[in-house]
Amino acid sequence: MDAASVPMPRKRNRSEGDRSSRPAKHVKRANAACDTTIGHTLLTQYYSEIQTLRQYVISKLPASSRLRRKKITSVGRGASPPNQSHTEEERAIGELLDSTIVASRQHAGDTEGHRWEQWVRFSQKGDESYVTRSDGLKGSTFWQSEIVDFVVWLLFSRETAGTWPKHLLCDGFRKQAGPTAHAGPQTSRNNIPGVYSVYPNQRVQVLKGSHWPQLLMLLGKEGERIMIDLLVDDAIFRAVKAGNDNLYQLSGTPISELEPLTTVASKAELLPSAAASLRGTELRPSEISFVRSRMLYARAALNARGLVHFGLRHIHVLNRFPYKPQSANEAGGLDESVVHIMMYIFPRQFGLHNVFTSAVNRQQTAQKLQDYTLREEEIANKFPAPDGGGKRIRHLPKRLRGTVTHLVQRLQVQHKRCAYAEMLQHYCPVPGQSGSKRKSQAASGRVLPSSTSAKYRKKQKPPTASMPDLQYTSLIELATPVSSVSAFCQAIMLKVIPSGFWGQGATQAHNKACFLKKVHHFIHLRRFESMCLHEVKQGMKVHDIEWLTPPRLGGQKSSQSDTQKRSEIFYEFLYYLFDSFLIPLIRSNFYVTESSAHRYQLFFFRHDVWRCVAEPAMASLKTNMFEEVRVDGALRILQSRRLGFSRLRLLPKQTTMRPIMNLRRRTLLQGDKKVLCPSINTIMGPVSAVLKLEKSLNPSSLGSSLFSVGDIYHRIKTFKDGLGKGEHEFYFAKVDVHAAFDTIPQDAMIDLLRRIPRQSRYRLSKHVEVKPLETASGSGPGVKVTKRWHTVAQASGDARTFLEKIEESLAGNKKDTVFIDSAVQKMHDTRDLLALTTAHIGQNLVRIGKKYYRQKCGIPQGSVLSSMLCNYFYADLERNHLGFLQADDCLLLRLIDDFLLITTDREKAMLFFEIMHKGLPKYGMTVNPGKSLANFSLTVRGMNVSRLDDGERFPYCGLWIDCESLAVAKQRDNAKDLGIFNSLTVEFSRCPGQNFKRKVINPIPPHVFRHVAQLAQDGARQHFHSLYRDSDQDVGVCAVYDNRPAGPGSLDGYASSSFVSIGLSTRNCLLPIWPYHANLFSRRWADTIKMLIDVSFVLLTSRTRRERHPGYVCAVRKGEVAWLAMVACRQILVRKQTGYRDVILWLEDETRRLSTQRSLDCESLVRAVKTLPAHQRG
Repeated sequence: MDAASVPMPRKRNRSEGDRSSRPAKHVKRANAACDTTIGHTLLTQYYSEIQTLRQYVISKLPASSRLRRKKITSVGRGASPPNQSHTEEERAIGELLDSTIVASRQHAGDTEGHRWEQWVRFSQKGDESYVTRSDGLKGSTFWQSEIVDFVVWLLFSRETAGTWPKHLLCDGFRKQAGPTAHAGPQTSRNNIPGVYSVYPNQRVQVLKGSHWPQLLMLLGKEGERIMIDLLVDDAIFRAVKAGNDNLYQLSGTPISELEPLTTVASKAELLPSAAASLRGTELRPSEISFVRSRMLYARAALNARGLVHFGLRHIHVLNRFPYKPQSANEAGGLDESVVHIMMYIFPRQFGLHNVFTSAVNRQQTAQKLQDYTLREEEIANKFPAPDGGGKRIRHLPKRLRGTVTHLVQRLQVQHKRCAYAEMLQHYCPVPGQSGSKRKSQAASGRVLPSSTSAKYRKKQKPPTASMPDLQYTSLIELATPVSSVSAFCQAIMLKVIPSGFWGQGATQAHNKACFLKKVHHFIHLRRFESMCLHEVKQGMKVHDIEWLTPPRLGGQKSSQSDTQKRSEIFYEFLYYLFDSFLIPLIRSNFYVTESSAHRYQLFFFRHDVWRCVAEPAMASLKTNMFEEVRVDGALRILQSRRLGFSRLRLLPKQTTMRPIMNLRRRTLLQGDKKVLCPSINTIMGPVSAVLKLEKSLNPSSLGSSLFSVGDIYHRIKTFKDGLGKGEHEFYFAKVDVHAAFDTIPQDAMIDLLRRIPRQSRYRLSKHVEVKPLETASGSGPGVKVTKRWHTVAQASGDARTFLEKIEESLAGNKKDTVFIDSAVQKMHDTRDLLALTTAHIGQNLVRIGKKYYRQKCGIPQGSVLSSMLCNYFYADLERNHLGFLQADDCLLLRLIDDFLLITTDREKAMLFFEIMHKGLPKYGMTVNPGKSLANFSLTVRGMNVSRLDDGERFPYCGLWIDCESLAVAKQRDNAKDLGIFNSLTVEFSRCPGQNFKRKVINPIPPHVFRHVAQLAQDGARQHFHSLYRDSDQDVGVCAVYDNRPAGPGSLDGYASSSFVSIGLSTRNCLLPIWPYHANLFSRRWADTIKMLIDVSFVLLTSRTRRERHPGYVCAVRKGEVAWLAMVACRQILVRKQTGYRDVILWLEDETRRLSTQRSLDCESLVRAVKTLPAHQRG
């Protein structure tokens, strides 16, 4: 290479001396400050730009303000200039700038010039934006207060009369003092023209003080404009010192009122141009889920003879407008009943209330969507009859003329001819009866035959036989198999729905088959699972359906608008079939309920069978637990108080029934059937908040109460710490109170309740907590958000701000949560709260059928107060009768009514059994002897108490407790017997894979990593079970894997991860859907396994865990965790190779790649797992 081609250096080399003498370059701190990005799991879902307050004000300052940018960049941050130090005020301003987050969305507000003109007029001063402020802190304080008042006035000026701006600075203000204003402490006039302060707004006070005026002074002449834009356009959040990444919203539109950016963007794509304004509230089919809860707990329809009437109810539109042959004069005309039924099927085409474009009136229904069983009042208002009488004027849309009217008329005919009762008897016979009994029952007329028309029913012979005695060992045996229910519903659909609705030829067969599969899937869903409208239509061929084709356009290629119109009409038809035909069909023929032992599985009882087993149980309750109240007396009581009445239902429990009261249901306002009252639990919310406050202030008054299963470990750990090191022999004694809630004496409970509150008055306030459900960071539709309102009580003299309460008590265990409080605060007198609770306990009215009953013993089950009242009541029992257990050698645990005593004194355990089995009439307490259990031989009152075998672990509240080491593990035997399938709730509609991932990850913190496990080992890596250890305690929580004993040489000992079992059941549930998304299914599984590994390792090695538990050591590397998890997953999934081929191949590739790492000793890992004791494998 010649010298000409060699590049020459652009600068000469400097000597060492030159380098040392030359001053270092200054870094531009302003630009550096703006480079930092703020990432928050929740805020990124709602805001397009997130930055600190320091970054925000620097970006808003003009480029010419170099000195101010430099000052704001350096204030309260980093090293100070020589011979100077930051003052406390500067540090406070720096903390404000760095701990405050400003979030922005795309918005269209006032123009900059117009807003500034309004400010000039409001402040009554000239335009001084070009003048540097020179009046110091006092002037900045005044103008900051004026700016906040102006923002409140500006936001109110945008709203029409009677509306309230959805802005936190306007909370507590009103345009005029109306009737609700008297609820506040006072209604005061302030400096804001036309606006009244009803409740004090703490945010306004914070922005007027607390270093915000100093910030305004720092901003100089541009400060007013920047501050106004900040408060009007953007949202302001303050960092909460407690918890992890929690925030308090200080200003802006409440985040609970916003829609995620992805939702806003998708709506903008679907509804472009001018049509967006007209259809902005339209719901997409994927957002419309059927309200399956309507088919639960339905009452049977009875005829005049008091027998169950099968088929659709008499109020159904097909029964109210049956088919009538037209006379000769009416031939060729349009049948009015056909048009009326079409209004129920296609309400959107007639301009009626519909599920797609109409808002749900929350004052009339508490359900997600409106109930369209009866539309007569709406139709009468929409199409009024002429003044002179005659037929109503109804315009039939062009799309619904011709073929559609004939199909609807055919629907009337086929419904009239359908033999509902005979088809029910054929597909769903009474369980537990022989064929001869079924025939004799049908012949006797006990089951009403077919037709729902009154004329046909009159021809039937009166019944002469009653329901035969049913033979069963469990009430569940009397339920009709869900496959039979599905077959019955499909047969009815085929019989009643005209085939022409599905098209012709091959299209008809395809669409009909798709629809029946969706019906089958809908009936098989579990308790809280749902199906969306988009899922029903998926796979159907809509273009080839003739009745959807416009007149004279058959066979032609359809335009985009025509295709959308066809889908719109067909969606209405499908929604009607599920919401207004299938669900009423199930309601009118079956009592659908869950059981106490099968979690979310639903059982379908024929109404006649259910009445046969439920009526005796209900009669017993009316005699022993309730007393009848005359209707007029009950109505007088209801009108004199806010509390309404509750409803009672029965839950199958083995061979008996368990009464369940629904106190969360909102009842109709007396005298007005269009407005719903608050539920009983809502009205009792203030009392519940007061009891929670008293619990936190005086926890000793609750005795040995446990408030969750997770409290058991802490109590056992503290107990064993108090005993000291050494060997101890523990005696376990467990008793269960019989019908605790139903046997508590009401007078004793009310007397005890009066001694609980220690304040004469309480202040109650509400706040909402918004947080993502996803445990790991992410974005997109998979990150779901929950919004929960909470009521918090505090003493009337407690002057703490809401932010102080958050940091002291509310945010300790929260993560990525945004707190938003309400300015509305109400004072409650203790006497009023006690009177309300006394009426709730002593005058609990229950409506059964058309009669009212009063609960004469016990406290209301299902009440928001029931658990807390029970804890206080039995804590009083402990103080008066079990005081001898208040010693260091005894640990008494009680979860509601389940007592467990762990002691080293055998005599105390025997005395405990003696007192509890004797009973305490004053407390209405009797124990269930069959559920008592001990780990030593014992005879109480001549009866042997059940004894645990030597070496077995003691069961308590779903946990195993080792009788020697007090190690705690989760029970898995019951879950194995009942099947994990019944304990799942699978998302089938919008994001099934994302929700599966979330449900796998979410249980990790509370169930696996809540407590640090220590198994009496020194942390050696060859013992896998000692990888998670607490050097100070010998109590272990064995919940790392849900292991099962396995044979020699098998990896199944650790391969049975519980989340893999959940995944198998979920995969089986998703089989009808995954054929459309095979690649998505494999990706979701791979992503879920990788995320499970990442989250597990992060939690095991987190700094928080090491700080919380000194001596904690995690002696396993991430590669080892990944290898063990992947081999475990493969061992389970390989049994289902046909469904998991791609996932298994991916797992094999990953395990081979991990096995090649030098630091990974696979054989040692396998040996370590095999050394796990059998009792630690589940």
